[in-house]
Amino acid sequence: MNISVITLFPAVVQPFFTTSIMKRAQEAGKASIKTVDLRDFALDSYGTVDDRPYGGGAGMVLRIEPLHAALNQVDPNHQAHRVMTSPRGVVWNQAKAVEFSHKKDLVIIAGHYEGFDDRITQHIDEEVSIGDYVMTGGELAAAVVVDSVVRLLPGVLKKEDAAAIESFMPVSLDELEKAVGSTPELQNLRNTGGKTMVSLLEYPHFTRPQTYEGHAVPEVLLSGNPKELRVWQLRESYRITKERRPDLLS
Repeated sequence: MNISVITLFPAVVQPFFTTSIMKRAQEAGKASIKTVDLRDFALDSYGTVDDRPYGGGAGMVLRIEPLHAALNQVDPNHQAHRVMTSPRGVVWNQAKAVEFSHKKDLVIIAGHYEGFDDRITQHIDEEVSIGDYVMTGGELAAAVVVDSVVRLLPGVLKKEDAAAIESFMPVSLDELEKAVGSTPELQNLRNTGGKTMVSLLEYPHFTRPQTYEGHAVPEVLLSGNPKELRVWQLRESYRITKERRPDLLS
């Protein structure tokens, strides 16, 4: 996968992209991640890329010319999936990460200042948001998107099932009901939503020591019985999801 991040502040994200799993993914040839400095496409020698908004208002707005020029250099034929980080975008989630992981080329524009000249939206495919809050810039949001996508690429994580068994990955309702029974929440998903799959939060994890301050690791994790372990995992995932994210079951 080829990923380009267009940003006013490459130094914010470059250390992240050259560390840990992101670094390993690139060294293994699974992903190519590059940053593009928007000021390289500035309108003058002063590095101007923004201006005051028409109609008044606080803050500065990124001009369309530098944004469009950067896009045309990085993706001249619009073959990549073009994304802009924005509070008004579609809220990012695991399903979107899985969707994006199947893209060959990805270009992300990290928004900044008050926003961007809206005419740039004619040249992108979608806007994404990492939550209902506002930050000073979209660099961290871009890093979140890149991390959540790259870790899903085949061969990036050391264990193939590491990305398949975690929070927000879908579970069959049939399998879940065998583990926890036919609860009102699950019946409602079937009858009202017509769903056959549900996304759960991940089950708890434990490591050594086996006992700490009187708290022991659950016996099922020591049993070596894969069927019993799977049932325990599903029950715990369901319990935690019901307690902390009941919206996932509605």
